[in-house]
Amino acid sequence: MIGNKYKDIINNRLAENLALRNIKTNWKQVKQVDNITMYTTVYHNYEIKLTKFEGNAPINFEKASKYFFEDLDAQKNNRDMCDQLIKLETIDQDTIVTFFKTKGKLVVSSRQAVCIQHRRRLSNDEILITKDQIDDHQNAPKSDAVKVDAKFGVVFLKKINENTTHIELYNLLDPKGSIPVSFINSMQEKQFESLTKDLQYIQKM
Repeated sequence: MIGNKYKDIINNRLAENLALRNIKTNWKQVKQVDNITMYTTVYHNYEIKLTKFEGNAPINFEKASKYFFEDLDAQKNNRDMCDQLIKLETIDQDTIVTFFKTKGKLVVSSRQAVCIQHRRRLSNDEILITKDQIDDHQNAPKSDAVKVDAKFGVVFLKKINENTTHIELYNLLDPKGSIPVSFINSMQEKQFESLTKDLQYIQKM
């Protein structure tokens, strides 16, 4: 059972997270690799684009669920700019608190976020994994990194067959600070490299 202090946050964000799949118009196709396509769109008043990665991946459904929910070390290794991705607290088998910190690069300082990560089975063949940001956590490392606004970090997984999973991944992260929006939006394609590494890793699990 989800701890009371996190249950409300997860449930209050659930409708908004689920509604991402209802955005049908204004998606701009940015890139396609194999069966996965990257799209961007404007979300409400955010200057930073909302990104979506969608397609049928040659991966096992249950292994994909395990990877995206709990294999934090592997996810860190698959993201060049990630300095730390660690679990701060286990709430239950489907809810943890995580800490994410990027590496500093050139004139851009490190960024960080603390999130409640929750896995919810929508049906026998569909799972939702959400990351909902919270202000802080007692186990978070001391850091002078800039706190980002991690609006969305959402993964939908749907089983097609034993070796194929439909994936929809949504991200909207405002790094704050004085980084030009045009630079941030152009860097979003780097997420495709990380997702490709993720899928390759899951195939070997």
